[in-house]
Amino acid sequence: MNARLTRREKISAVLGAALALLGLGWFRLSAFLGASAGWMRQAGLAVGGALCRFWRLVPFPVSELVWIGGVAAALGVVLYCTLRRGLWGFAGALCRLVLAGGVMLALFSFVFLVQYSAPPLSEDLGLEVEEYTPAQLADVAGLVAGELNKYADMVPRDGDGLFAPAGYDALAAAVGRSYAQGSLQRLYARGTGIAPKQGVLLSRAMSYLSITGYYFPLTGESIVSGDLIETSIPFTIAHEAAHAFGVGPEKEANFAAFLCCIQSEDPEVCYSGLFNGYIYLNNALYRADRDRWQSVYDTLSQPVRDDLAAKSRHLARYEGPVNAFGSSVNNAYIQATGQPDGVQSYGRMVDLMMAWYLQ
Repeated sequence: MNARLTRREKISAVLGAALALLGLGWFRLSAFLGASAGWMRQAGLAVGGALCRFWRLVPFPVSELVWIGGVAAALGVVLYCTLRRGLWGFAGALCRLVLAGGVMLALFSFVFLVQYSAPPLSEDLGLEVEEYTPAQLADVAGLVAGELNKYADMVPRDGDGLFAPAGYDALAAAVGRSYAQGSLQRLYARGTGIAPKQGVLLSRAMSYLSITGYYFPLTGESIVSGDLIETSIPFTIAHEAAHAFGVGPEKEANFAAFLCCIQSEDPEVCYSGLFNGYIYLNNALYRADRDRWQSVYDTLSQPVRDDLAAKSRHLARYEGPVNAFGSSVNNAYIQATGQPDGVQSYGRMVDLMMAWYLQ
């Protein structure tokens, strides 16, 4: 039994650690340069776009095969090395995993994390975010609720009266058209125009981990869970597309998705945007002024209330320690990437919506 690390294992560990530090340093440099890091962001988009164009030739998410194969390979390497060489074999397997993790982190930083250094989306849209009163919040929530009621009567519904949109491909195409024609045309021009793929193999696991979609740096793919409630599908497609266009912060991607959806000529896409936007406003108003919240909620039509109840039932199916763990990891990622909530009376997403409606 070889009771020490091999030269290759040592090199793997050092190289993996160096790549991880290089990736983090690249991310920190872009954050330090801020608006002047445009060349870094462009380089990242170019590499991500090239990977995305290549893997679009495969109709299903290659990233899912990489995740499954990667985890299986990692477990296999750890088990094989440990059985052969005991604790030194286990340590050697970890060295190999450090190399794999370093490659992933370096590529993720180069392609995607640098996008967090971009100027705020509000600047690109000419929006001035202020502090807003509960009365203003209630006014905007009431306006969105009214639009939501209108579109609720325009969209298809199933036998239970719940939102029943078209297939995924049709919704993704409608989202793409809205990005190309609406207020976010310049954002759309940064990307490839390739729609996010729908998850196949890992969607149920994503639901348990409280993940609706993700960007995968090794393939340049944006993935949308195949286990979403129907009211979330167009909105999430638009959200993940925003990431592919270079929008890093989650709450800015949420606002980009909202704006894309409400400007769509497709009633189903528009309804999904209004539905999810209302939820953000509703939650903020509930915390700010319970009476005003009740007044706005009472204006919702029965179809909208039925869809809200269906979403609550869907989310409740996955509640538990795994879901809480997934949420904690996502929150830690948001904090680690330095995504501030802003000035902001009610959170970045809501404040951007307020600025849009009150400008």
